[in-house]
Amino acid sequence: MRKRTAIILVVTLVVVGALGFGAWKGYEWLVTRMIPNACYLQVEGAEEPLRLTNEQARNASIIVAESYNRGLSEQAAVIALATAWQESGLRNLNYGDRDSLGLFQQRPSYDWGTEEQIMDPWYSSGRFYEELIKFEGWESTDVNDIAQKVQRSGHPEAYRKHETNARALAGAFRGSREGVFTCINRDASGTDHGVLDKVVAAVPGVKLQDNGSDLTMTASNADSAWSATHLAIANAADLGVEKVVVGGNEWKQGERTWKDVRPVSGESVTVTIKLRS
Repeated sequence: MRKRTAIILVVTLVVVGALGFGAWKGYEWLVTRMIPNACYLQVEGAEEPLRLTNEQARNASIIVAESYNRGLSEQAAVIALATAWQESGLRNLNYGDRDSLGLFQQRPSYDWGTEEQIMDPWYSSGRFYEELIKFEGWESTDVNDIAQKVQRSGHPEAYRKHETNARALAGAFRGSREGVFTCINRDASGTDHGVLDKVVAAVPGVKLQDNGSDLTMTASNADSAWSATHLAIANAADLGVEKVVVGGNEWKQGERTWKDVRPVSGESVTVTIKLRS
């Protein structure tokens, strides 16, 4: 009798445990599905991640990639991002005040370029950097003040409010901040990663290989690995990314944050982006 009672008790506990586990997994799935498709940036001191659209993330990645192409520091990317955040909300606008256009609201009538050139984010980012470095001491000048010198805006203090977010995003895209950026695109699928290739190619010491079911990046150091990873994720809206692995760190589709990020070191770091089959 006692043996039978014990068996019934064990079976009951197993069933209850299974139901509890199933309920928890169901709750976890529901909560995950409720998180909007968007990109998420961990900003130091903020309780919740900063949400960006795929367009904003893609444009920001180009701004930062072009800072690499120009041989400029992370500070240049901070200034450019703060400026574009204020001028266009990191959107490539085909309108603006008078003839202002693009990410930085540059004006053809002020010799920033033709309308077609300015609407190219790579060109407009490069032109911003060309003007920025003309000012002596630009790297040590207050971000708002140097942005105003370049832009000559009617709102000279407007760039200041974007500095914190710009510094966080520049740090993510230049690799000085590890595991702080993700993009959720649950239903995405495709094979076109032309922009992704271009932004990753800008990162020094990184090689990208397309293996069909996944993309493999080999970086010369941890900063380059995280830079290439975050830049790639920002441009993976149409690829259907399932998970990303950097060293021993992993991020899975549907999650806003990387889990328990551990330092990555070594002269060669492998990054794997697994695509949805």
